[in-house]
Amino acid sequence: MSDNLTGVVVHITSGDASDWRQAFRNLSNLYNNESVPTPSGMVTVVINGEAVRFTRAASPEADQLSRIVESGIQIKVCVNSLDRLGYGPDNLAEGIEPVSSGVAEAVQLQQKNGVYLKLP
Repeated sequence: MSDNLTGVVVHITSGDASDWRQAFRNLSNLYNNESVPTPSGMVTVVINGEAVRFTRAASPEADQLSRIVESGIQIKVCVNSLDRLGYGPDNLAEGIEPVSSGVAEAVQLQQKNGVYLKLP
């Protein structure tokens, strides 16, 4: 890994519950592995597509997401996907940031940060 690495972009799109759990196990493994520096604010998760359903405050995953945000990982969710599925940004779990386009956000962050990781 480069010494000038400024961040990691994790991109999640699958609406399948087992894929969601796998993605967050992988994220936890990345964050907890000492061989890859992941200080607070270095990892950003971008969620779009069907996966946005897991980001609602009413979802069973809301507490997990809030803990992840508290650990210093940013979570950004696509408003286009939320709208398409009939959810509003006001329905998001605590600490999650809505962005107008998840794919555009992933590209912009990848250009800025250099490391892109697509999880299920």
